[in-house]
Amino acid sequence: MKTLIITSGIITNLLLLSTAICGFWIRANNINDISSINFHVTIGSISIVLAVLSVVILTRSLLKQ
Repeated sequence: MKTLIITSGIITNLLLLSTAICGFWIRANNINDISSINFHVTIGSISIVLAVLSVVILTRSLLKQ
């Protein structure tokens, strides 16, 4: 369970960080390409789902102890 929590946390943080960096880059360069924006919306949505999943896994793990 500990490995799952760590792996989920690392993946979530990497996705959120890359989404934020790319989002700021898109905003700074005034990119209006729909496919680029849709890609980052998808990655952002996946990041949020994984963040919620990580919190649920961590909560369940803490409640079992």
